[in-house]
Amino acid sequence: MYESSLHKQDGGMTPVEVHARRVEFDQTNAIQWIMRDITSRKELDELRNDMTSMIFHDLRSPLGNIVSSLEMMSAIIPQDETVNSMLNIAKNSTGRIQRLVNSLLDINRLEAGQTITDQNSIDPVALVRESIRDVEPSVTARQHKLVNRATTVLPLIWVDVDMIYRVLVNLLENAIKFTPVNGRIDIGAQTSEDGMFVKFWVRDNGPGIPPSESERIFEKFTRLRGKSKTSGLGVGLAFCKLAVNAHGGKIWLESELGKGTTFWLTLPVAQRIATGQIKRQTGRLTFKPDKKP
Repeated sequence: MYESSLHKQDGGMTPVEVHARRVEFDQTNAIQWIMRDITSRKELDELRNDMTSMIFHDLRSPLGNIVSSLEMMSAIIPQDETVNSMLNIAKNSTGRIQRLVNSLLDINRLEAGQTITDQNSIDPVALVRESIRDVEPSVTARQHKLVNRATTVLPLIWVDVDMIYRVLVNLLENAIKFTPVNGRIDIGAQTSEDGMFVKFWVRDNGPGIPPSESERIFEKFTRLRGKSKTSGLGVGLAFCKLAVNAHGGKIWLESELGKGTTFWLTLPVAQRIATGQIKRQTGRLTFKPDKKP
């Protein structure tokens, strides 16, 4: 089964879903083609995407105001352990919502064929370090052990820093969510054998993913079948795949039931970098404010 388009007499195009199978007709082997008009479905998909985009565009501004207000409160409120703890919870929660909103908007853009334009060189080790900082509260809450194995000097990569940062955080959050309490999660990075890519990986010792789900799991609005009651929209891994592919990289998983899962992704090494652009990050990463799309 696949999708295609048919030319109409008026010059327009009709989207169709095509099914083909081998049949025997009049003692002769033949191929049967069945085409179904999916115009209505495509129109509904387009309407849904437009509405989703509008909704999440409208969410970005108030979310930004909430984050700014929380930052100001942190700066002006006298030091109090309880208050600071509550503010940190609020900031972490709004940060997760922001990442979800941005990921959904990125999915719409990337599915529409838009290219990535805001790319910079970045140290992959710093990117891993920052993603770990972001999920530390969740790691503590689940009593996991999170090990950083990206400790050696690696080539710079040429990426949309905020987008790939969200990819790594997403993979870590999935590992945290699906790994039983007191589990272990490892994240690392290494240079590919040909030296053209940096390979990132996130490994957990959770329940694993069935082979039948290994491709479907990267589809939009897809969640694993089974007894798991974990919440979520099922867009995180779809965003990860679109984002990595848009950078010319690949993402895949290796899993064994009962032993855990490893997600791998590759990103291209920065080949042509103008003088002054190379800055190895030693502290926290600073991302540019969200641009108005």
